[in-house]
Amino acid sequence: MDPAYRWTFLGLCAMAVVVVAPRFDELAGLIRDRLGHETTPQHDQQSRDMLLDRQFDLGSGGTLTVEVPDGDVMVRTSPDSRASVQVVVSAHDRAWGRQVFERMEFAVRRSGDDLSVTATSPRVQDNEWRDNRGVGVQVEITLPQSFNLDVATSDGDIDIGDVAGRIELRTSDGDIVLGNVRGPALTVTTSDGDVSAASIAAERLAIQTHDGDVDVTVDSRSARIATGDGDIHLHLAAGGEVTLRTGDGDITIYADPSLNANVELRGEDVLVGPGFSLEGRVDRRGAQGQLNGGGPLLVAETGDGTISIRSR
Repeated sequence: MDPAYRWTFLGLCAMAVVVVAPRFDELAGLIRDRLGHETTPQHDQQSRDMLLDRQFDLGSGGTLTVEVPDGDVMVRTSPDSRASVQVVVSAHDRAWGRQVFERMEFAVRRSGDDLSVTATSPRVQDNEWRDNRGVGVQVEITLPQSFNLDVATSDGDIDIGDVAGRIELRTSDGDIVLGNVRGPALTVTTSDGDVSAASIAAERLAIQTHDGDVDVTVDSRSARIATGDGDIHLHLAAGGEVTLRTGDGDITIYADPSLNANVELRGEDVLVGPGFSLEGRVDRRGAQGQLNGGGPLLVAETGDGTISIRSR
């Protein structure tokens, strides 16, 4: 390039920077004013405040009742009689988080060794959510290891640790996670969420989710597991009557090849893994017969999916 043209070109570039740069600053300022924060990337930080903390000394065998309309519930156990109820609120705006907490009107009541935690709906309007952004409410409870649970939340997850007792868990919109639980009966219901458990030892077990997967290890005399839309993974620790149903999903049963059971399997595809001795009818769409001479009834049915029995 001719030196004269080169210097002319560089001069025009410099003038463009001088003229345009202030406009970019003005535009950035307008964006900051409109959004109310800096446009440069920043960490989306939330405050986390414990707004309720109650301590108790409870004996084993009591009952915990939780009725919370909005929020997650977590239950853990201690090896002694110590018990506690804490409510933790996470919010971008600390004052707004406290306001939501106060609207919920939490109440903790004790009667003997029984404990109840209740709250009301915060009744947050759409414009309040837009103006103040979200708030997370978590109820954290510690109990003796042997305790009955009746826990319900309308919109939130339920997380239960290792506990022994009669257990009933319900959430309209959330996942349910269990550790090692045992007791005479366990009932788990969620309208929209997954269910998982490290191990369940119960005389009677009922799990139902309308939209979600189920992944559990079970030792039960009677187990019924159903999902409207999702997969079921059952790790069968011992033989008992089992009924598994999904409207749209796969069912996988993990069991010892020595399992004694009468089986009825119905699905798009049915696969019985090596090592299992099944006497009866087996075809692509179903299987009916006896495993190792027969035993408790094992029923698995899917409207659209594969049923598999595999070795643990």
